[in-house]
Amino acid sequence: MSKRKSIIFLTIIAVFIIGLALLIIPLNGKESFQIGNTNYDYYWISTAIKQGLDLKGGMYAEYRANTEGISNPDKAIDGAISNLESLLFSRGYTEAIVTKQGTNEIRVEVPDIQDTEALMALIGKPATLEFKDKEGTLWVEGSKHLEDAAVAQQEGQYVISLQFNKAGTEAFAKATEHVYNNTDDKILQIYIDGEVFMEPKVNGVISDGRAVITSQEFAASYDKANEYAVKIKAGASEVKLTLLRSETISPSLGDEALMNSIIAAAIGLMLIYALMIWLYRVFGACASIALLIYVELLVVALAIVPWVQLTLPGIAGVILSIGMAVDANVIIFERIKETRTIGNRSIPSSVKTGFQKALIAILDSNITTIIGAIVMMIFGSTAIKSFAITLLIGIIISMFTAIFVTRLLINCFLALNDESDVMYGLRKREVLS
Repeated sequence: MSKRKSIIFLTIIAVFIIGLALLIIPLNGKESFQIGNTNYDYYWISTAIKQGLDLKGGMYAEYRANTEGISNPDKAIDGAISNLESLLFSRGYTEAIVTKQGTNEIRVEVPDIQDTEALMALIGKPATLEFKDKEGTLWVEGSKHLEDAAVAQQEGQYVISLQFNKAGTEAFAKATEHVYNNTDDKILQIYIDGEVFMEPKVNGVISDGRAVITSQEFAASYDKANEYAVKIKAGASEVKLTLLRSETISPSLGDEALMNSIIAAAIGLMLIYALMIWLYRVFGACASIALLIYVELLVVALAIVPWVQLTLPGIAGVILSIGMAVDANVIIFERIKETRTIGNRSIPSSVKTGFQKALIAILDSNITTIIGAIVMMIFGSTAIKSFAITLLIGIIISMFTAIFVTRLLINCFLALNDESDVMYGLRKREVLS
C-alpha cells in the first residue's frame, strides 16, 4: 500500500468514526431532533435500543401454572401465554413480554407501569371461553364443555377443529339448533374474557360433538389458524396461575443502573486504550481505533436487531465481548512479536505471519463462545437469553474488527513507516543457540 492510499484510508476511517458517533450520541439530550424545516424527525441511534425492566423500570411477576387434570399441559400453558399477551396488549401494555420458564412457570414483564396491583389481579384471572347467540344467551362454556381446539386442513385450507365432551356435545347441539332455526344471520359468537373473539356462521345442527370453524383470515396461514386455536384452547383449559414472586423497579433506579453501567464501560475502555498503547505503541493505537469502531457498530446492531432488549445481564454480555475483542488483538500482537524476534523477519512480513498464526486461535475461542451463546439462547431463562444475545452479537462484530479492521489500520501505518521497532513496540532480542 502506498503512503497516499494509506492516508486516504485513514481519513475515511476517521470520518466514518466521527460521523457514526454524531448519529449515535444524542447531542441535544433528547430522543430526536427536527430535520431543518421539514416535518421529519431524526431519532438518535442509541435511543432506539429497547431497554429491559432493570434499566427502564416497570414490573415483573412469575407465576406457576396449575395444569392438574389437563390432558395436554404444554398446549394449555401455550394457550395461557397467548391469552395473556392478547390481554395485556388490549389493555395498552404494548411492550409487555410473556415467556415460559421451565415446564410450568410463566414470567410476565411490563415496563412503564404504575398500578401494579390492578395488573397482577388481571393477570391472575383465568381466561373464560363462552359461546353465545346474538341475543346474549349463553349456550356453551369452554371450561365445562370443550375438550380440544386444533388446526386441521379441509379442502386445502386451514380450519379450526373443535372437540366437545359429552355434556358439551349436548349443549353445542342445542346451541346450533337454536341459532340455525331461529336466527336470520345464523351467527354463534365466541367470547374470550367477555369480548367477542369470533363470529362463525352455523351451517346446520351439529350433534356429534365435532365442529369446524372456517375463515378467510386464517384459511391460507397455519400460524394464524394456530394462533386462533391456541386462544380458544386457553379459554377451555382455564389454567390457574399462582403468583410465585414479583418485583417493581422504579424508572429512577433503572436510569441510575444504566448511567453507572455507561460510566463503568467508559472507564474500562479508557484503561484498555492506555494499556494497549503503552504495551504495543502503534499496534495498540490501531487496536484502540478498531475497538472504538466495534463499540459504534455494536450500538447500531443493538438498535436494529429486533429481538434485542438491553438489560443488566445484556450489558455484561457486551462487556465480555469487548474483552474477547481485546484478547484477539493481544494474541495477534504477541504472534507478531514472536515472528519478529525469533524469525528475524521484516516488520511487514512479521505482521502477515502473525495474523496467520493468530487466526486459528482466534476462531477457535470465538466459535466456542458462539456455540455457548446459542445454547444459552435456546435453553436459558429470560435473563440468560439477554446475556447470550448481546454476547453473540458482540462476538461476531469483535471478530470482524479484530481480524479485518485492525489489520487494515496496521497496513496503513506500515505504509508510512515499516522499519521502526520502537514505533510498533517491537524490541528485537538476540536468540542464543
